Amino acid sequence: MRRLSIDAATVELLREHQAECEKQFALVGEKLNRSTFVFSAAPDGSRPRYPISMSQRFRRLADRLGIDAHRHTLRHYAATELLTAGVDLRTVAGRLGHGDGSITLRHYAAWVNHADQRAASILSGRLGRSPAVRAD
Repeated sequence: MRRLSIDAATVELLREHQAECEKQFALVGEKLNRSTFVFSAAPDGSRPRYPISMSQRFRRLADRLGIDAHRHTLRHYAATELLTAGVDLRTVAGRLGHGDGSITLRHYAAWVNHADQRAASILSGRLGRSPAVRAD
């Protein structure tokens, strides 16, 4: 098991989802408890959704929207966005569940044009300007 930080907006969405689940349980005279999964296909919330079911749901949504993507694409997106935003490699690797950053870099960090342009600008700024070379 690993722990990940989530932002306040996601916490609010999860609280809203939990409240909706509590309402649904109350309709049949039941209560959510600490062992109830709020993301469950079982009517009693006794087991979590299987990862394959989430992959299938994502695939159907992508197909409906005409997007060529699978659930794993989200991992690539997250890794690339976090790395290009300056989040350190160790943190990104940890969020993806990798033991070290080499896996993250090898499989998930895509080349991003604007990040490459930013790198060129940084290097240029640090090198300073050289005297103009005249062609004779």
